[in-house]
Amino acid sequence: MSDVYQRIEAHVVALGGFLERARRYRPLAVDAQRLYGAASRIAARVRRASRTRESGEHPDRLERELAALVEQAQRSLRAFLEGTAYRALLSSLERGDDVEVSRRVAEVFADVEPAAPTGRLYLPLSSRRGERRGASSATGESAPQALEPDAAVAMVAAMARDGIEPQPGPGVGGDENVRPIRFYEGTEGVDAALLLIVEGSDVRAPAFRSAELRERLVYVGRLRVPLAAGLQRQSPDDWLELRAGGYPQYRSRCRELLQARGIDVVEI
Repeated sequence: MSDVYQRIEAHVVALGGFLERARRYRPLAVDAQRLYGAASRIAARVRRASRTRESGEHPDRLERELAALVEQAQRSLRAFLEGTAYRALLSSLERGDDVEVSRRVAEVFADVEPAAPTGRLYLPLSSRRGERRGASSATGESAPQALEPDAAVAMVAAMARDGIEPQPGPGVGGDENVRPIRFYEGTEGVDAALLLIVEGSDVRAPAFRSAELRERLVYVGRLRVPLAAGLQRQSPDDWLELRAGGYPQYRSRCRELLQARGIDVVEI
């Protein structure tokens, strides 16, 4: 691959990253779509140029056009993140100004809408929350571990005592600076054995809904509400079946430890 095509490929990767970030912000979503369309058209011209010299397309010119799009995307994203609306959201979160947080989240983020929580909300506790990875005793292969009962129950007890904190990680309605607490509206497709359960009616903090993902997003530094622990009736993970005693023993141990700490247990 020639140097110019390597540079073109690097521009495409960089532009994709910027546009993926920009799409999450309501004021940038339309412009991100426009830049994506422009990049797609240039990419088609690049493919024609790579197939035949008679295409009339010059790779150096195409590379400059893509570089200009990358610069536009960088400039647009940087201006937004340094702008009034975004900085006001960060400030309102720091102050704990619920009214201003609600207004600014709706202004800043795409694909979420204000929605007072109702019914039960579920927060999975799993290896995706930072649990180390280990080897399966049966296969010797590296596999994601569910939280061990003692660690899992200690985590639940800490949240019951101190409140639920936002989780790191990507998703709609948030970024590296704005981290909502992400609850699920149901348990379908959730592969964690143990979940926190919160009644939506107990949540008073600013809340939004991602209809596509069936998530409820709560914007608060620490959510202090009554909670219960949910245990899945069936093993959600093959690894749990392979551990000593299988899933029944894992589940029984979690239940025993939760009840010893006075935490209600709900069968799911």
